[in-house]
Amino acid sequence: MNDWIYKFLSVLLPIICTILGWVIYRKTERIKIMENQLSDKKYKAYADVVSVFFGILKDTKNDKRVAERSIMDKMIDSKKDIFMYGSDAVFYAFNSFLTKSSKAPSNQKEIMGAFLSFMLTIRQDMCGKQSKLSVRDILINLMQDEAEVDKFI
Repeated sequence: MNDWIYKFLSVLLPIICTILGWVIYRKTERIKIMENQLSDKKYKAYADVVSVFFGILKDTKNDKRVAERSIMDKMIDSKKDIFMYGSDAVFYAFNSFLTKSSKAPSNQKEIMGAFLSFMLTIRQDMCGKQSKLSVRDILINLMQDEAEVDKFI
C-alpha cells in the first residue's frame, strides 16, 4: 500500500511542480509586458509635454505667433497623460507648474523655477533618479548663455 502511494506521489509531484512553475512564469511574463507598455506610454507622455514647451520656445525665438488654442489642446492631453502614466513626483511637479503659471499676477521667476523643476523631475524619473543634471544645466540648455543664466538664478 505504501509503495503504491510513493509511486503515485513520485509521478504526481513533478507534474504539479511543472504546472505551478509554468503558471508563475506566465504571470511574470504578463506583468513584464504590462510594465513595458506602461513605460512606453509614460515616456511618450513625457516627450509630448516637453515637445509642447520646446515648440513654444521655437515659435518665440522665430518671432512666430504662438497658437494658443492648439497649445491649450496639447496641454489638456498632456494633463491626461501625466495623470494616467506619470510618476507621482512628475504629477506633483506638473501641478506645481500649472498652479504657479495660472496665478495672477504671475511671477515669471517663480513660474520658470516650477517649469525647470518639472523638467528636472521628468529627467530624473526617466533616468531612475540617476540624472546628474541640475536646474542650472537645463536653463543653460534653454538660454545658451551662462552669464544670462547666472543673472537669472
